[in-house]
Amino acid sequence: TLRKREMGDTIVEKVEKTPLFDETIVFQFYSKSADKKPGKGAGEMIQDVDEANFEALSEIPHWRKMLSNFHVAPFELDGHMWSSVEHYYQASKFKENNPEFYLQFSLDMNPQAELSSDPVLAKAAGGKTGKFKGKRVRDENVVIDPNFFDGRHQVEMKAAQMAKFSQNVDLRDVLLATKQAKLQHFVRASPPVVFTELMEVRQHLRSSQGD
Repeated sequence: TLRKREMGDTIVEKVEKTPLFDETIVFQFYSKSADKKPGKGAGEMIQDVDEANFEALSEIPHWRKMLSNFHVAPFELDGHMWSSVEHYYQASKFKENNPEFYLQFSLDMNPQAELSSDPVLAKAAGGKTGKFKGKRVRDENVVIDPNFFDGRHQVEMKAAQMAKFSQNVDLRDVLLATKQAKLQHFVRASPPVVFTELMEVRQHLRSSQGD
């Protein structure tokens, strides 16, 4: 909400932002998450008094997997169709300098193609080595756009997550059902990654519904 208060002849605007999450509630997920009650999964936290607030979420099978970027739920973005957030994110690394390769990740080219349908393969194709199980899946001459990690990666990630959750009603309901929980992604042998962009998408969807 925006509030204004007068100080002499000057009007000072104060923007009050709703926090993205509650530090006392943590949900953690990845593409192979176990189907446990909210707050009871590995690396999660919830206060007893808050458990009742997530009854609706607990009734949705495999809701954690739905939050993952690897979850297959087609959406339209940048004039093309994509199987998952991971597909669009990895493709975006090559959008500017290698547009032909960028389109290979989309469903528009060939919905049956392995690259456009398998998010694990998509991650490998867009990865540092461009190899999948030791086999090259990206030509060594195709390199990541130099400016991708200068902030554009965050913009592309949020755009894909917004498209995924706004265009798939069932997934939107899952995300909104996480309420103010802190959402983070499990990473093996490393600290979890806080999904700030996803929580920003949640906040946007909530405000657009007038909640």
